[in-house]
Parts: sequence; C-alpha cells; structure tokens
Amino acid sequence: MPPPTPIRGLGPDSELGDAARRILAGRLADARHPEDQLGAELDEDGVHDMRVATRRLRAALQVFQATGKLARVEADVKRLQDALGAVRDLHVQDAWMGTAAKGKKDAVKALAGLRKTHLSSLGEKEKTLRAELERWTERTVPRLLKRLDTLEDRHRFAGKQVRGHLRQRLRRVEKRLERYADAPDATSAHALRKDLKKLRYELEIFQPAFRRTVGALLEVLVPLQDGLGELHDADVRLELFERAAAEAPPVQRKAAHKLLPRIREERAARSAEIAREVQRWHAEAIPKRLRKALT
Repeated sequence: MPPPTPIRGLGPDSELGDAARRILAGRLADARHPEDQLGAELDEDGVHDMRVATRRLRAALQVFQATGKLARVEADVKRLQDALGAVRDLHVQDAWMGTAAKGKKDAVKALAGLRKTHLSSLGEKEKTLRAELERWTERTVPRLLKRLDTLEDRHRFAGKQVRGHLRQRLRRVEKRLERYADAPDATSAHALRKDLKKLRYELEIFQPAFRRTVGALLEVLVPLQDGLGELHDADVRLELFERAAAEAPPVQRKAAHKLLPRIREERAARSAEIAREVQRWHAEAIPKRLRKALT
C-alpha cells in the first residue's frame, strides 16, 4: 500500500482549520497522482493506488467535516472509490487464478473458462469507472478545491476533541476484536478490518500532531489490518469457487473442485495468522496501551 504524502509544518498547536486545508490538499494530490496510469488502459497498479488514495481522502473529509460543508464532496469521492473497488476486486481474483495455473498446462486450460466467466462483468465495471473518473475530474476535484479555502476551525490540531475521537475509534476496534475472538467468521473479520482501516487512516491524518505516539500505534496496527485484507480476499475466493463448483458448466466445475482444497488451506492459514495476531493484542494489552498513549 503506497504511503500518504507527509504534511510538513503542522504540530499539536496548529489550528484544526489550517490542518484540514493542508491535509485535504495533500490527500487530493495523492488521489490525482495515479490518474496518468488510468488513461487508455485501466492499469491494475493505477486502480489499486487510486483506490487506496481515495479511501484516505474520504477519511480526511469525514474527520474534517466540522470545518466546512464537505458531505457532498465526500459522497462524490465514495462513488469513485466504489467504482475503483469493483474493478480492483476482479483484478485480485483473476491474478490469483493466473498464479494458480502458472506452469501447469492442464490447469491453464481448466481455469480458462472460470477466468472468462469471472471477468465477464469487467467491461461493464470499467465503463462505470471511466464515467466516474470523468465526473471526478470535471466536478469533484473543482468542487473540493473550491471548498478548501473556506475551511475554518480554531480548535487545536491535537486538542481534547481529537484525542477523544481517536479513543472512541479505538474502543470500537476493541469491541470488534472481542467479537472476532468469539466468532472468527468472514463477517466478523470483515467488520474488524473496516474499523481497523478507519482507525489507521485517521491516525495517519493526525500523525503530524502526535508523531512518536502515532508511529507506535501504526506499527502494531498495520500488520493486523494487512492480514485481515488477505483473509478477506481468501473469503471472497472461497465463495467464488464454491459457487463455481455447484453452478458452473462441467469443465469449470471440475477445475473449481480441484482447486477448492488449496483455497480452503490458504484460508485456514490466513485465519491462523490472524488468530495469533489477535492473541498477541490481548496478551500484550495493546488496546490498553494505545488508549493510554492517546490520553
């Protein structure tokens, strides 16, 4: 995952409005950077990078909502993020199938039909994405740029309000961790992943205000979030192949049945890794330490 552009010159006593203007400008620049990769061809790396960048931009828009009227812009950015996600999800599973078949002629042939079926909706989703990219360039970017100069808030960048918000976000993650520990299924894993992602992006936003504290938080948070992302991809893949094994034409069903043991094994390995990481969080009282750091 590409890191966000560092925002220099901000500190704990900076005004929240000033921080909002500068951070949003930086997140917008990060989101615009991959546009050149999404020209004639929707490059896979470009789609991935822009998806991550728009997520970070949305997180900043939500955090700084009180500094100005940003709800409409955030909704527009979400439209683009969703379109990028729909294409990216197809890319991820197709890449796995390509790797699974690599060096095996029989697997290439068997998976060809599955890959074709899986990618059958790619054209339509790419068409939607191109429309959203055009909307982004013509409407969303100018609208956000217009809003930037109007953002005002005299609260401190690292004030009680901000610390309270981050502690609240952390408490939500703690509850998700407890639910996942009790029932480590795909639903609880996905919910935990989403809340960890929100906490991560918000910590990145306030890193100039907390510096060492946030760096330590991210150091323990990122591995768990990344692992949950890989688990999510494995869950999507498992559902995809289980459906193919039940519903696809005979040749594709055979290929799906052949690969299902490997997919289940990979999913189990990912789940075991997450279980160890969650256990470490509890054993080392990481949530408590993180909360203390934000006091």
